[in-house]
Amino acid sequence: MVRGYTPRVLTLLATAALAGSAVGDALAAFEGMSAEEMHDRMSVQTAFAPDDAAAWWTLGWAAYQLRDFTGAVEAWDEVAALDPSWRGLDFWRDAAAVRVALNPGPVGGPPVVTSPDGPAVLTVAAGGDTMLGNSLKNRVAPGNGEGLLEAVVEPLSSADLAFVNVESAISDDLPSTKCGPQSTSCYAFRTPSRYTAALVGAGVDVVSHANNHAMDLGEVGMLSTAAALDAAGIAHAGRYGDTAVLEVAGRTIAVVAAHSGECCLNVNDVNEVAAAVRAADAVADLVLFSFHGGAEGSRARRVPGRVEVAWGERRGDVRLLARHAVESGADLVIGHGPHVLRGMEVWQGRLIAYSLGNLVGYRQFGTKGGFTGTSAVLEVELASNGAVTGGRVHPLLLDEEAVPQEDPSGRAWKQLTELAGLDFPTTGVTVSEAGRLVLP
Repeated sequence: MVRGYTPRVLTLLATAALAGSAVGDALAAFEGMSAEEMHDRMSVQTAFAPDDAAAWWTLGWAAYQLRDFTGAVEAWDEVAALDPSWRGLDFWRDAAAVRVALNPGPVGGPPVVTSPDGPAVLTVAAGGDTMLGNSLKNRVAPGNGEGLLEAVVEPLSSADLAFVNVESAISDDLPSTKCGPQSTSCYAFRTPSRYTAALVGAGVDVVSHANNHAMDLGEVGMLSTAAALDAAGIAHAGRYGDTAVLEVAGRTIAVVAAHSGECCLNVNDVNEVAAAVRAADAVADLVLFSFHGGAEGSRARRVPGRVEVAWGERRGDVRLLARHAVESGADLVIGHGPHVLRGMEVWQGRLIAYSLGNLVGYRQFGTKGGFTGTSAVLEVELASNGAVTGGRVHPLLLDEEAVPQEDPSGRAWKQLTELAGLDFPTTGVTVSEAGRLVLP
């Protein structure tokens, strides 16, 4: 079974995180059956009934789970011939085609020059998980959410490139069938499109939309999010093939994003991520790699150096993932997903921030203070070859509505320093009492 998925986990993915999507419907048919068994069954079915579009669709998904992406494309081409309007067809056939083209090889790339080749030429500001409002629960801020990011306008807008992780689908009216009406452990987020104005007003240039809420409204919701960001002039990295490329300060910057779901580069597939980073590095001067991975919550502040699990889902060995991304050409690695701060390190001259916590979780997450309410905007200074030369941490605390406020006490500085010492004793990045990064 691919990546250690069992029939039980496949069922969990179908009925929870992917419910209401075309992939969720397809994977629901796998209950109690391996991908190999389903592939054999659907191969027989399509041979006897070549006009059965549903059989071809399921055969494609069996091939996809077995990493036979060419086989998936071929099966879904048959679906296209029989029923070109099949739900999710274009989305997933495009994803399979991208995965064929990636042709993952071994991790790594040309030798990485670990020392800066001169002074800083670019500043990047990054924030963590950003959920600006959830109209599914009628938890939306007044107006266009202008007040949600007031405390971070200065560090974000002052940087050459500002990045956050958008932890919600963006749509005004698309429905969600992800969570049952009585569910107490399932979360679906839908942010109205007008709230992109808050991102623009704060100076955000590019976002990741590769996370476990990207598919809260299904495939059409992920496309709606991309359309809303496009309309606002915000670049995005999300589903397969969606690599952001920007011209910043006379340089080409590529942003590659991954998480633990089927829609996007997967944090559990280090080889494929490495191939995507290498492809981006071939066309860009600098590469930012964003990952949504690791366990969640106040007990997940450490980077354990093994595969982590959250809500029954494998969410990667993020230390292995991040370091291999650097070795494959990433110049800055930004992690998010645990909803708490995690430590930072320098690997081969490149900064890795394993989690920046919650930037804003309006009335949804980060509302109770503590570790999930401690946050920061990270400002990183890069040389022209991508090596880190310095930086600063702008500490934040989330208020009772999970809106960021400046934190003059610098709790984030103390937490990041503590965690660097615990998890990265020789490569860790600490923070001075003035908020400056102290590189190893």
